[in-house]
Amino acid sequence: MRSFILLILMLPVCLVAQQYQLEELINYGLEHSYSVKKSALSLANANSSLASAKWNLLPEASLSAGLQNDFDPAPGYSELSSSAGFSLSKTISLNDPSYFAYRQADLQKNKAELQFAQSRRGYAYQVFSAYLDALSSTRQLGSLEENLQIQTRVWEQSKVMLQLGKTTPFEVKQNEIAVLNSNIAILQLNNSIANSRSKLFALVGMQDEGHPLGDLDLDLDAGIPECKPLETTEIILLKEDLKSNDLELKQNKLDDLPKLSLAYNLDRRISGEDFDFDRYNTNHGVSLSLSYPLLNYFKNGESTKRTKISRQLYQLAIDEKQDQIIRDYASAVQELNYLKRMNELYTEKLDQSRAQITQAEERYRLGLIELLELDKTRTDYIETDIAYNNNRYQIIAKQEAIAQLLSSPVLGKW
Repeated sequence: MRSFILLILMLPVCLVAQQYQLEELINYGLEHSYSVKKSALSLANANSSLASAKWNLLPEASLSAGLQNDFDPAPGYSELSSSAGFSLSKTISLNDPSYFAYRQADLQKNKAELQFAQSRRGYAYQVFSAYLDALSSTRQLGSLEENLQIQTRVWEQSKVMLQLGKTTPFEVKQNEIAVLNSNIAILQLNNSIANSRSKLFALVGMQDEGHPLGDLDLDLDAGIPECKPLETTEIILLKEDLKSNDLELKQNKLDDLPKLSLAYNLDRRISGEDFDFDRYNTNHGVSLSLSYPLLNYFKNGESTKRTKISRQLYQLAIDEKQDQIIRDYASAVQELNYLKRMNELYTEKLDQSRAQITQAEERYRLGLIELLELDKTRTDYIETDIAYNNNRYQIIAKQEAIAQLLSSPVLGKW
């Protein structure tokens, strides 16, 4: 008895396990996607470069030790002498290459983090789009198969009515053509489903076991996010490039100034004969130097000019991308509002089709209409149901397209 109860409790879990869920596919794909792995390695490389740049900011420190054997020592001196030492030095200048290398590495690390997040989000959106395409086609297949059964029944009934003289050969042929069209539509849709699933599972990197795709929770009333182009990843990446360019320009300008350097040096050394280490020597000092290469301004002039031109190009790219996002957003919102309005009309039409079927079934029960008319009413309902569901999936696709445009998480998760 206990085993039977456990089996009943586990039944829903087993049924769910036989379905592919979008969240599971995305999470699996994120662990195996080549593009995401490449972005992760690029981020690791950027972090390593930043760590190296930080180490390069530290002073130079070194230890030394040595032995010397004099085969012809002076009178009173030992043949063997030894020494050990420690030195510490650091030079700071207005145009310190280590400092600017650190700043550039920090910017590159920020870009790598943004690109990694963008790669994950873009991959999740690709899987979502492929999943939605396959799911929509699969949902449509059931309706087309039901429609084929109705069209076949209408055709068979029309052939009987032809024998009774209640219809014409032309109408029978029309019904036969309708059956052929239904078979063609099903064949095309099966091919489309196979291609969609193949694309989906190739993208995920998983073997398709043929299990059905789980349906999605469709939130058609989700609010439309506000358009903030400057907060999108694409523009933020361009701004990071602009910061890098400004940093390079600043470094170029400092090259035109007199070079002011502050150096610090500590050198501690001990030595002696026969490892006595009884002699000490310490050098400890600070130096300040000023120099001005007379031709630097002319040598660096063209380089600075190219850097300024690059800055203008980056700014134009930001302005162009911002304008493009605003236009794409307006177009997508207009399309989404259209689809939502169509959903309202399809909902109303679907309700009327249901009511029409109810009336037709009652009229058929009373003998007021033939089965042929009842089946045609059901066919109209199925066609409306197909259009209704396709439109709903298009609404979800457009909502996520807007989120992707604005660099928002896919389905609020990825």
